[in-house]
Amino acid sequence: MKKDLVLGGLVLLSLWLISGIQAVKRFQDVRFHGKQSNDQGHHSQIRGWSPDRNTWDEQLYPAWKAGDARWENCWRGGKVEALLTSDSPALIGSNITFAVTLRFPRCQKENDDGDIIYDRKCRNDSFSYQDQYVYNWTKWVDDCNEGNCTFLNKFPDGRPFPHHPDWRRRNFVYIFQTLGQYYALSGRSSAVLSINTTNITAGTQMMEVSVYRRDHRRHYPVAKASAMYIVTEQIPLYVNISQKNDRNSSDKIFIKDSPITFDVKLHDPSHYLAKAAVSFNWTFGDGSGSFVSNNPLSSHTYTLLGNFSLNLTVKAAIPGPCKPVTPTTFIPTTYTSSTTTAPVTSNSTGNSTDLPFTETAFVTTEGSNVTTAPTTETTTHIQTTPAAGCFIDRYGYYKANIRIVDGILEVNIVEMTNVSPSEAQNAFIDFVVACQGSIPTDACTIISDSTCTIPQNEVCDEVVTTDECLVTLRRAFTGPGTYCVNITLGDDASLALASTLVSVSEAVGTPVPVKEILIYLGLVAVIIVAVGVLLSKKCKGYNCNGKLYQDITNEGLNVTYNQIKLSLLKNDEHHPLLKNKAGVI
Repeated sequence: MKKDLVLGGLVLLSLWLISGIQAVKRFQDVRFHGKQSNDQGHHSQIRGWSPDRNTWDEQLYPAWKAGDARWENCWRGGKVEALLTSDSPALIGSNITFAVTLRFPRCQKENDDGDIIYDRKCRNDSFSYQDQYVYNWTKWVDDCNEGNCTFLNKFPDGRPFPHHPDWRRRNFVYIFQTLGQYYALSGRSSAVLSINTTNITAGTQMMEVSVYRRDHRRHYPVAKASAMYIVTEQIPLYVNISQKNDRNSSDKIFIKDSPITFDVKLHDPSHYLAKAAVSFNWTFGDGSGSFVSNNPLSSHTYTLLGNFSLNLTVKAAIPGPCKPVTPTTFIPTTYTSSTTTAPVTSNSTGNSTDLPFTETAFVTTEGSNVTTAPTTETTTHIQTTPAAGCFIDRYGYYKANIRIVDGILEVNIVEMTNVSPSEAQNAFIDFVVACQGSIPTDACTIISDSTCTIPQNEVCDEVVTTDECLVTLRRAFTGPGTYCVNITLGDDASLALASTLVSVSEAVGTPVPVKEILIYLGLVAVIIVAVGVLLSKKCKGYNCNGKLYQDITNEGLNVTYNQIKLSLLKNDEHHPLLKNKAGVI
């Protein structure tokens, strides 16, 4: 009987222990998306992170699954959204940065003290602001001094919050989880976390973040988010391809006999490659060979038509720690004289090691018979000086297929002619435009103000196909002033531009009314009479003879007549537009 009681007690104790163990919640149990398949394997320890097998204090940090009804009431006035982003992809060895930003319900915002308040500038007819604060954490901690707070200032694993100068404003707790590990920090309405990828397996991984708000007795979840990130062994890069007069660079169609610019951009937000020796090896697919440079900006001109495949290989030699060199023992070898060698080492991590010249030490073991020849020696390579420098070689690759076609290479405005009729209210100017390369199919003119910033008129026309590239465009100008004229000629693959400034005077294309002519002649007559009176008085004072007075008077009349004649004639040869021919701008 006694034995049965003991056995029963042991069974109950075992059941109680098992239920207690099952009741313990761990970090891996509270993941929003559950345990991921890529977490099943072994992952190296991320510096500063903890394994998700650690226990989770559910009393202090309640853990709710997706779809739990309590999510609907975890925040006053609506729902909080967490936006998780990263600067992925990241090269192995570099740092990757994650940023979390909280989006509060409409008309709510965080103030300078870290409290959440209602924005009174935001109109919300369905809600009356009875209180300024949504959450007034400042009021809660007015009497809270460092180490003497009523708040439970610790993370789910029991670790205390680190002390920050602005600890009063850090009212949110962020818990990041990835690869079976977690990291917790406190912050405001946004948080930034950077981790090193040296010990992270290459591939696509998932980062999750849980956000809690502080409260008196416990901290309540307000939002969760997740995002994929990529860690790669190849250098992330992209290439921007551009060409002058190219109509659409995204179609990978470019112009023959015109330089194409290739601008390589390495994605390195953590500046991991800042001290690396980077080289760019181009092959353009046209038989021109290989082009190697340490400049990410290069250009190439295709002189043939057709389709070409270009390839780029980027190599980065990154300074890194050297792996220890394992001494290598060789089998006994017969030597007749001493030698000196320089060992070459390598390792499986992809490091390339440059070693200085080192001497080889020989350990000699002679046989018992001293008359035996030759001497047998056992040779061991011993590195007697430290390695000079080690590098980790990383590569990046880019491939693209492009097409080379004929196109318009250059456009010139070679002549401008005023063709305004005398009775026309507008000024009309003919622009003669010449180009090099293929024959254009369309022509557009944009007339802007003198600063070339405010367009006033745009006209586009189809160009009649001819044997030579010479186009005449007639354009109208509505009033006097200085205009900026941009003329573009284009075809399916190219678009070339030429610009010039045009000055239109008031006299161009504007007939002078008869009434104004009569008024002008009357003013001229009054001036002539006044001049004659003045000359007459001067002659009387100096005894001028009549002949001289007559000659001066006649000469004044002749000059005045010539001025009137020039003002009435509308000869295009005197137009200011034709004094200077337009050049290429």
